[in-house]
Amino acid sequence: MIAGTKKKINLIKSDVLQFFLEDGSKISVRPSGTEPKIKFYFSVNTKLDSVEKFDETEKYLDGRIDAIIKDMKLV
Repeated sequence: MIAGTKKKINLIKSDVLQFFLEDGSKISVRPSGTEPKIKFYFSVNTKLDSVEKFDETEKYLDGRIDAIIKDMKLV
């Protein structure tokens, strides 16, 4: 997708914003239903080459989430 383009997504109506990053990651943002705060949800993925590499791959994905949070200055 080219930056600045718009694409209609057929989803159930809700108070959620979703941002799709170039690397395939996704950030979802919504207001809390019970508290005066905003909730963020991060989705990252990659190919798991083998079961033996699970821990290494999980650490890599956790690092990607940490980098997104840092870039957004959420901490």
